[in-house]
Amino acid sequence: MKKHYQAFLAILCTTLCIMTSCSSENDPSVTDSGSIYRVVVEVSGNSPKGNLHLYNLDGVAFRNEQTGERTEQVNESFTSRTSYVTDGKVSKITAQGILYSKEDAKLTMNVYKDGETVFSQSKQLTTAVPGTDTTIDLVYSTVK
Repeated sequence: MKKHYQAFLAILCTTLCIMTSCSSENDPSVTDSGSIYRVVVEVSGNSPKGNLHLYNLDGVAFRNEQTGERTEQVNESFTSRTSYVTDGKVSKITAQGILYSKEDAKLTMNVYKDGETVFSQSKQLTTAVPGTDTTIDLVYSTVK
């Protein structure tokens, strides 16, 4: 009888250890990981056209800061400036700002993670061919 009692206690202890080690506190899918991102892209020059592509792998929508419109993927054309912010926390994000111009122009992209600047770059288009759109881009990505 004593052996049965010891075996029962051993099984009970093992079960409790397994349940404790598998709690949701240690489950990365349950944690509040990720960050709020804000992406601002500007184009300047005589006749610049811009395009912004935004994607995240977390399924969180982006909100256009000018219009309030929400979308899960962004592919927006613009002529001066656009900005988007994630509606929630994301861990995997890619942003691409593109400039199309027939004349010399400038592309600037800033990415903020939880309010802190994580990417701030500009590119100057100085080799534009008159009458033909020339393209440059800037890319920020946490996807490796």
